[in-house]
Amino acid sequence: MSIDRRSPTPLYVQLKEHLLSQITDGLLQAGEALPSERQLCQEYMLSRTTVRQALRELGREGVINIVPGRGAYVTGLRPELTVAVSLAGFTGDIQRAGATPSSRLLSAELTTKPPVAALQALGLPAGAEVVAVERLRLVNNVPLALHIAYLNHKLCPQILQHNLAVISVFELLRDKYGLRIVRAEEQVYAALANRRELELLNLTYPAAVLRATRTTFLDNNAVIEYSLATYCGEWYRLNISLAEPGKYP
Repeated sequence: MSIDRRSPTPLYVQLKEHLLSQITDGLLQAGEALPSERQLCQEYMLSRTTVRQALRELGREGVINIVPGRGAYVTGLRPELTVAVSLAGFTGDIQRAGATPSSRLLSAELTTKPPVAALQALGLPAGAEVVAVERLRLVNNVPLALHIAYLNHKLCPQILQHNLAVISVFELLRDKYGLRIVRAEEQVYAALANRRELELLNLTYPAAVLRATRTTFLDNNAVIEYSLATYCGEWYRLNISLAEPGKYP
C-alpha cells in the first residue's frame, strides 16, 4: 500500500484504514505487535505526528491497545457492549454480558482528605479515614472505564491488604466483611474526556464519555461506597429496566 498524497483523504486516515484492513483480513492477529512508530514513518514516509494520530484513532476504536514504552498491540475489532448494571459490581455485570473483565490498579490508599462530595455521601466528618481505590477497567483487555471508589474504612478495615486489581471490592464487602449491599443511587451524564481520561482510555480529543456517580447503601441504610466512573461513550451502553410505580425490585 502506498500513501496517495494527492488524495483529499488525510494521510493519517489513509494509514489508519490500511492498518485496519490488515487486521480485518487477518494479516495482523489479536495480541500481535504493530510495527513501531519509527518503522511506520520510514515505510510510508510519514511524519511521527501523522503516524501517532492514526494509531490514536485505532486505539480510540479499541482495535489496538497502546502500551506506553512498549508499543501498540492488536486487540481485535471493538464490539458494542450493552451492560445490565446491577449490585453485582463491575466484574459480575461484565461477565453476565458475555465479556471478560479485568482491572489495572492505579492507586489504593487510606486518606483523610477525600473530596468533600465523598465525605458528604458517606456521612463522615472531616478528617475521617476513607479508602480510595482507583482502577482502570478493561473488557477483553480493552480499556472501558476509569473508576475511583471511596469506602468508609470503619466498615471494611484492612481492605487494602487484598489485591484489588484482581478481587472484586463488592465480593470482599459481602464475603469477608459480611456486609449486605441492598441498593444504589446513580447519576449518569455525558461529558468530554479530560486529558488524563484521553490517555488512559486511548481516546482521541474531542471524545465523548459517560460519567457516573454512585452512592451504594447497606441494609441498615449506611453508605458503604461513593464512586465516580468515566466510561468510553462510543461503545458502552447502559441497560436500564423500568417498572411501574410500586413495583420496583
